[in-house]
Amino acid sequence: MNRRILIVGGHTGGHLYPAESLARELIAGGVGTPILLEHQRPLEQRVFNEDGMEKILAPWHAKGRFAFLSSVPAAIKLLRQHEISAVIGFGAFPSVTAGLAARCLRIPLYLHEQNRVMGKANWFLAFLAEKVFLSSPIVSPSRNLRSKSAILGCPIRPEFQPCEVPDAPLRCLILGGSQGAEEVNDRVLAAADLLKPELKQKLEIVHMASEPNTQQVRKAWSDKGFSARVEPYLPEMFKEMSQSHLVISRAGASTLAELTAVGRGGVFLPYQKHADQHQVHNARYLEERGAGIVLESDATAEQFAGILEKLLLNGLWREYSSRAGELGRPRAATTISETIRIHLDAREGRSFSDRPGEPTLLRNEVEA
Repeated sequence: MNRRILIVGGHTGGHLYPAESLARELIAGGVGTPILLEHQRPLEQRVFNEDGMEKILAPWHAKGRFAFLSSVPAAIKLLRQHEISAVIGFGAFPSVTAGLAARCLRIPLYLHEQNRVMGKANWFLAFLAEKVFLSSPIVSPSRNLRSKSAILGCPIRPEFQPCEVPDAPLRCLILGGSQGAEEVNDRVLAAADLLKPELKQKLEIVHMASEPNTQQVRKAWSDKGFSARVEPYLPEMFKEMSQSHLVISRAGASTLAELTAVGRGGVFLPYQKHADQHQVHNARYLEERGAGIVLESDATAEQFAGILEKLLLNGLWREYSSRAGELGRPRAATTISETIRIHLDAREGRSFSDRPGEPTLLRNEVEA
């Protein structure tokens, strides 16, 4: 019987891109048919645009902190109607409604936490889940989480694999990000004014700036005398990362997972307006392991320029890239998919002992 696996997340790329990557692997590995619970958001349509990706519209629109509880009966009806075999939640409150419904129907629930600080939705559902998959060690995990979690990485697309750093020219990739992109642009451009002439002459810039800022940023680089390509969107992100020596970016979980999978160090400007500061914790994890540098919120343009010169002129980018590669988990989506299949096979009484290459033991690895 073909399993139908409901995938539920929030409305941001931080939830949807890992969900899409895992959905691909569920199909490729024959685990089941992934079904996206959608809420008619434009980003959902852009991310889940592959053939064979089934979508069903959420029949509830919970508003308010506890409104998701009143939507559970509708979610139960939906899970029954579509004969759902398992639910995978990626955080945000839409997953709480589906997760509670799954628990009521005794349908297995799996969770994935992208960040080092567990979100409220996943924290709530962790008590009900069969397994909680983590991208990296969680800050201050509960005893319950320790017993059912496994650090397997953040699902990313299969093209993100380790690759050699190009010899020349020296290239810096700048990812402005969707939230607070103007701050990233402003701080990078201010530091660029202070770089030594020898670095300016040899450095190529690839800068992803949000649509409203593209022309302004392109002109700014030109006025400063840099060789720069500025785009509102970079469709081949693996290619851009693989051809760069250093990356300047926010510290979203998917971006960091892609960087470490490819093996590139970075200078991180974490978005700091989230209440839980999860991007700060994400970035610190890499910094503490020598895979990047966190630019403090009060760092001056002079200090930023000094960091870039140290990394690019002195060749320290090689060391940071090597350490980043040691942290990479390019097969995260495959490993999570296989683990879910093993668990579902066991529940259904199927034998999986003769399948080569399957993980047989998952060690809980969470940070105290």
